[in-house]
Amino acid sequence: MRGSIVVLALAISPFVATVSKAQDPAPAGSTRPMCQNDPGAPSPSGDASRTKKCPAPPPADTAKVTITGTLFFDLPPYDAVFDPNNEIGIAGWYVVLTGPAGSSRFMTDWTGVFSFPGLPSGATYTLCVEPSAGWTQTAPTSGAPCLNSVGYTIAVPVLATDSTITDKNLGFYSNTP
Repeated sequence: MRGSIVVLALAISPFVATVSKAQDPAPAGSTRPMCQNDPGAPSPSGDASRTKKCPAPPPADTAKVTITGTLFFDLPPYDAVFDPNNEIGIAGWYVVLTGPAGSSRFMTDWTGVFSFPGLPSGATYTLCVEPSAGWTQTAPTSGAPCLNSVGYTIAVPVLATDSTITDKNLGFYSNTP
């Protein structure tokens, strides 16, 4: 009889080990959600009738977006369209991008180009320029209100791959001859 009990114990031990491991808490650094039974009043059916509370899974990584454009010197007829063959960029002005993480400033390079790389998708951004005194804005003609200028509101959907939003151009002409 004792031999039968030993054989039976050896036969079921892998099942007991598997069940007990399945109930172990997640190891540190694991992404497995930890669920807990709702601590309600005991019922005749036991824990099986209680609901489980599980944390929401972590959000999926979203792709990044880059927003670029040119701050340009708009020539007559002041059409608010950047013509790279005839118009030049304005260097040294600050362009400001405001989004969920706050605001960041970028000074236009010697060609008037600006770029805001590595932004999370699935967010809305406002793009504005800090114009110098003595200049009149021509582009955009309407949009997000900015301090002393008009900017762009850019709603970026959640993206699966990295992307670039181009041609967010800002045009100005000088009020001095």
